Amino acid sequence: MAATAPSADPLGEIETLTRALASLDTQFSEHKIKQEEYELLAGQLKARISNAESMAYMRARIDESIAKKLRAANYLESKVQQVCYHFVNNPGRLLEPTFEADRIPRYYIEPEKAVKLTVDAPLLRRLADIGILKASLFEKVFMCPKCATPTNVYTRFKCPQCASTDISMNRMIEHLACGTIHDEKLFRLGNTSVCPTCKKVLQKPGEERFIGLMCSCVKCKAHFEDPAQSFYCRKCDVDFNLMTGIITDLYTYSINPSTLEETRAQIGIPAIVQILQKSGLEVTTPGSIAGGMAQYAIVARKGSKVVAIDIDSSETEVGVEPVLALFVKLLEAKPDVAIFGALPRLSGKAQEVASMHSIRVAEGSTPSEVANKILEMTAELAISPAQKQDD
Repeated sequence: MAATAPSADPLGEIETLTRALASLDTQFSEHKIKQEEYELLAGQLKARISNAESMAYMRARIDESIAKKLRAANYLESKVQQVCYHFVNNPGRLLEPTFEADRIPRYYIEPEKAVKLTVDAPLLRRLADIGILKASLFEKVFMCPKCATPTNVYTRFKCPQCASTDISMNRMIEHLACGTIHDEKLFRLGNTSVCPTCKKVLQKPGEERFIGLMCSCVKCKAHFEDPAQSFYCRKCDVDFNLMTGIITDLYTYSINPSTLEETRAQIGIPAIVQILQKSGLEVTTPGSIAGGMAQYAIVARKGSKVVAIDIDSSETEVGVEPVLALFVKLLEAKPDVAIFGALPRLSGKAQEVASMHSIRVAEGSTPSEVANKILEMTAELAISPAQKQDD
């Protein structure tokens, strides 16, 4: 398939390609195309979707409008929610890679007490690309080009003449007072340093200095100061260097302070949606209502009744601004009930504003508490006449 130029709208391209893939799946299920043709076309579409997604995440690093849309989609994923809970519960926490016996770096998160889960590095990098997390370089890891792991990789120092690894490496020390230069081993007498020439005991800092390495090859007897360096994987029996090995950057991750409040609010929404759906409500997130273009965090329907819900959270209490934002949305179109969900609570001023504009308030320290209060409010909605006739 011919290469295509990068899309100016990678998110739009993803949506278009996803619809095309769904249409192709339908055609195949209806036996309108042969399996060979389906597999070829489906493979091409999936490759293009993957490329568009990669481009979208790259663009998100410099385009906040794309990053915001990608954050909204990512917040719905359960693994992303777990990562966010790990940081939101302790905003100052850093997540560093852990190295175990196999020397493979791993990241462990604790979304709640006594729960320890592994999380893939590509997911963390993705969340950093869209601004949920911040990444700072932790270390570079060198990996075998064949097995792509660092488990059995060792550094090798070689003779620059014959490439033998059987070399001796000696640190050369100078005694500044008498000027003698010898192998460091000759200066050491147990735990004491003694000049092998003048026999003075060296007790003070600065009496001696390291001046370099002196190496010799056991095989060819060559002497040299700088041995050649390479890497060797004992599992794959592969010798390689900086040009041919795999160099992987490892990062330390922390929550992004500029999106922390957004993250607090958004990670509670999927849990609330799940509880509302289990209760029998028809839920869309984000959603809009007839007659308006505004997007609400959640739109729930019970028969013919429509409930518009916005959610926000704070470390202490939610202020008045998000309540006013909900009020402005309600000027476009009127739902049967407007509810503001606050984690853990609204400020006194925000409560006054909500009451003034007939906005119901559901407060709670957890998403499930907020969801249950929303259910109490929706339980008061009368079933529509049309629904009664259906019953």
